[in-house]
Amino acid sequence: MKLATKSSLNFLSVALFTFLFGIIAFYYTLRFQVDKFINNELNIAKVAFFEKSDNLSSLEGTYLGACQLMPLKSVANLNDTLVHFQDTLILNPQTKKLLPYRQMTFVISTKHSAFEVKIIRPLEETDRLIINLFLFMTLLVILLILILLIINQYSSHQLWKDFYISLDKINKFNLDTQTEIDLPETEIKEFEDLNTVLCLMSKRIASDYSRMKEYTENASHEIQTPLAIINAKLEMLLQCKELPEKQYQIIADASEASDRLARLNKTLILLTRIENRQFPEMETIFPQEIIERQLENYEEIIQSKRIRLSTSFEPNVSIQMNPTLSEILFLNLIKNAIRHNIPNGLLILKLDEKGMEIANSGDILKVNSDLLFNRFYKSTKSSKSLGLGLAIVKKITELFQIEINYEYKENLHRIYLQFPPK
Repeated sequence: MKLATKSSLNFLSVALFTFLFGIIAFYYTLRFQVDKFINNELNIAKVAFFEKSDNLSSLEGTYLGACQLMPLKSVANLNDTLVHFQDTLILNPQTKKLLPYRQMTFVISTKHSAFEVKIIRPLEETDRLIINLFLFMTLLVILLILILLIINQYSSHQLWKDFYISLDKINKFNLDTQTEIDLPETEIKEFEDLNTVLCLMSKRIASDYSRMKEYTENASHEIQTPLAIINAKLEMLLQCKELPEKQYQIIADASEASDRLARLNKTLILLTRIENRQFPEMETIFPQEIIERQLENYEEIIQSKRIRLSTSFEPNVSIQMNPTLSEILFLNLIKNAIRHNIPNGLLILKLDEKGMEIANSGDILKVNSDLLFNRFYKSTKSSKSLGLGLAIVKKITELFQIEINYEYKENLHRIYLQFPPK
């Protein structure tokens, strides 16, 4: 959720709560004022009533409101000063409907009799007025909240515009181009401080990236050269016929370790270059051509292990990739499926527009399959395996948004590649 949206929701929730509380307070305040006004009118009617109270028989009629006298049987302990106000409903004989009235009740007494007097005032018009005012105020407040919400949204958009421009430029920042981030100037101090920090950070990252790139390039040349010399010298020693068998075995082990070190160095440099995105070239790759070429290279091994090969290729399947990394990707998958296959095993290759499946026979893994694509995590204890082949595959698939999954199903190790949508 965006910060502007979160801010608007917070504003709306507070505004609605305030509106609800305010509208209820407004209704009861208005109701109280109306009742107070009507009570004053009823008191005026009471004063008018006492002005004519000398002759109770003449009190039939209306004094600013309907007046009703009810004789009381007992006149003892009567409180002539007690006045009671209440709302009531009275049946209208003409419309046969109950209508709201405000009623004032008090007692008047003489020497020999007492009467309960009720003076009433209709509330239908005032209630209608209160409802109309209440609805008008409700609509007015809702309209005001909507206007404030729109203004808040627009204001937030304008305030955060520079931030989103900076965010877009950072997202498009490419270390390979070595260009500085050109962030916009802003009047907001917090955004200006953020842009300053981001510019300094991007310069440090670009500098670190350049040094790392330079190191990998130097390592590729400087380390491989002495390793090649060591291997050459060891090969010359191995060709000497005068060597005792024990010394010959020591030199052979050293040669094998040196060769393994050279392969490890090349592989780690390749991984670093992939992670640093040093393969920017993109082309339309046809995986079928690469797969068939690799199968030809491994044809002798496939025949020697008597592996049954099954292929199913949908024609003209293509994907946008770096050509060098595409060769490495399919080479590692095919080499891994052949190396870990069993004699008289099965190798299945399927390719379509959605992706590729490669399956090979083999015993179930004795290691955690979730860690299969981690560096130096090997499914076997073979000294020839560096444990980096599937790690390279994983890095390449991540670079080109290819989803990769593994499962062991029907006695087959299956790896699925799901190509990104075109």
